[in-house]
Amino acid sequence: MKTIKIQLKVVALFFSVLILLQGCTVYKSVPISIEQAVQNESKVKVFTKNNNKLKFKRIINVDGKLYGVRNLEGIDRNLSLDRNSIKTIKEKNKTLSTILSIVIPVVIIAGILGIMVHDDLSNLDFSNPSN
Repeated sequence: MKTIKIQLKVVALFFSVLILLQGCTVYKSVPISIEQAVQNESKVKVFTKNNNKLKFKRIINVDGKLYGVRNLEGIDRNLSLDRNSIKTIKEKNKTLSTILSIVIPVVIIAGILGIMVHDDLSNLDFSNPSN
């Protein structure tokens, strides 16, 4: 029974790490202009005037027309954007996204390991020393 419990903990830890290492994306709180988004070629979140949120790998300008580049089914696709319908554009915060993608799983793994060690230590019997 004890080996099953340990194996389940290891499997749960493995799947937790697998899920948490998928990463998260944090966007800067200060909006940028369309021109900055095109120039920076970074991941952006576009908020439209009708309260839609669109995420793109980058925004490109082709012959004066704006396109948001999305990856659909492994292929980059360009979605036409109307300048007048864009309310704000927020750029991905690469530093914070990277830090959070590392720190959150490490803290959770440390917590899980702490619980596992605590459980193992609480099951020890110190009343009958074997010398």
